[in-house]
Amino acid sequence: MKNYFKKFSIMFLTLLVIIGLGIIQHGNVAKAATLGQKLSSVENGWTRYDDTNANISYIGNFGRSDWATNHTGTGSLLVMDALDTNGLRFNFTSNKLRLYGVGYPSLSGHNIISIDGKDYDVYAYNQISNNIVALTFDIENLSDGEHSVEIRSNGCKRIYLDALDIDKNGTLLPYNKALSLDNSSMELNVDDSKKLMVTTTPAAIEANLLWKSSDESIATVDERGNVTGIKEGQATITAIINDRSNLSASCTVNVTNPITPTITLNKTSDSLVAGQTDDLVATTTPAGAQVIWKSSDESIATVDSRGKVIAIKEGQVVITATTVDDLTATCAVTVTPKTTEPTNPDPDPTDSDKIINIAHAKGDNTNNAGGDVTIIFHGAADATLCVIKTADVKDVWVGDNFTYTIVVTNTGTKTAKAVVVNDPVPKHIDFSVNGVTTTQGTVDSSSTSKNIIVNVGDISPGATVTIKVPATVIA
Repeated sequence: MKNYFKKFSIMFLTLLVIIGLGIIQHGNVAKAATLGQKLSSVENGWTRYDDTNANISYIGNFGRSDWATNHTGTGSLLVMDALDTNGLRFNFTSNKLRLYGVGYPSLSGHNIISIDGKDYDVYAYNQISNNIVALTFDIENLSDGEHSVEIRSNGCKRIYLDALDIDKNGTLLPYNKALSLDNSSMELNVDDSKKLMVTTTPAAIEANLLWKSSDESIATVDERGNVTGIKEGQATITAIINDRSNLSASCTVNVTNPITPTITLNKTSDSLVAGQTDDLVATTTPAGAQVIWKSSDESIATVDSRGKVIAIKEGQVVITATTVDDLTATCAVTVTPKTTEPTNPDPDPTDSDKIINIAHAKGDNTNNAGGDVTIIFHGAADATLCVIKTADVKDVWVGDNFTYTIVVTNTGTKTAKAVVVNDPVPKHIDFSVNGVTTTQGTVDSSSTSKNIIVNVGDISPGATVTIKVPATVIA
């Protein structure tokens, strides 16, 4: 029997220890503090801060009351007015936070606590005994570091706060919420990207960060702050904390589209005969850029400062145009030797191939109609003309009429081209232009009584043309 009581005493003491430390649930010891539980002394591992602490900021109308039966601290219980714009703020460092408020049967709603922009419900006041201060909020899974807190009415008629607990390794801080970017302006080229770095206080509110571009046709921004230029123009990139604070910071982005230098030639290959020239034309971006010309072998072809290529001898050479940006364009030039043209057995005449024949008239009397006949034609040296000028009388006197006869014969082996007979009048003679006849060609309209011109035309080898010119003897 004595052993039985001894065992019972040990079990009872063990049970008291378990009750003191908390109830075992699923192998873990549960927290002793639960929502709605009456305020008691601070649990081990926590630090309590009264609602009168200077690090708590109050927004709007508020007062203090002593009507709660178990409020703590040097001041009275905090009572906020009903407006949803009213509330309180503070920062703290810890991953745990507890709030204590008072029960009130007519308040069926609940307040909202926002931690780093994320909203949580506060325990409803009508679930707490009337006028009793109890635990209204408890969170223990926050990230380590500093956090920003806002408590608001959420349509309730009151916000009641008597105290708050923070993990003993943390501390209560003045409210501070800030957002900044590492650059207020940025220069970007089209298709280039740069990252904007953001700094927030506290750091945890960066989880609610949103990015926005004022004009995505000019610049875009992704969820990590990477800004990409799309086209020329200006856009504003804004980082926004997506909560009630609407904290934001902006960066002005100027997007430009720089001109990419280029050079091209009007030809990439060319063929020249030795002695020939050709002009290469360089087109640059930007226009008018300085170009330096160079030949890979000046014994084959040279190039001057304006791109004029001169072929020297047979071979292949590369002509290179280079800009000040060291951009190059090339033209491959092939030079062939100059060849001798074969002799044309019957070449067409040119203006430089003119042959002149001069014939003398027969007669020994001073009154005889003598004189010279000039013939001009085109052709090779072996196109030879024979010209004979005769009169049909031996002796003439003043007032006599007679006829000159001019016979032109091609005695060569080639055609005489474009033959022209020019017969100037002898002394004491007048020609009768209207009476001139020719077996080939026409009398030129510029003929006068002192000079007859006949446009004979071509005379084939062995052919003969006869021209008769009426004349009168004058004093």
